[in-house]
Amino acid sequence: MAQVLELKFDTANGKTMTLSVNEPKPNLTPTEIAAAMQTIMTADVFHNEGHKLVAINQARIIERNVSEFNLTQNS
Repeated sequence: MAQVLELKFDTANGKTMTLSVNEPKPNLTPTEIAAAMQTIMTADVFHNEGHKLVAINQARIIERNVSEFNLTQNS
């Protein structure tokens, strides 16, 4: 099962910005996630249309099942 951790932030221009992390570390706690999000905001590296991240909005893990098909034919 594929997982993506979505970190949603409020920006200074009133919009929401989402950062996605593929295959996050298992068993993350809300405290660890909030601390990481605060570090991201403090570092002031990410901006949305030139506006900085100003608040933590939401975090969630998205899970999906992926079933691949082998489409090569064996002779």
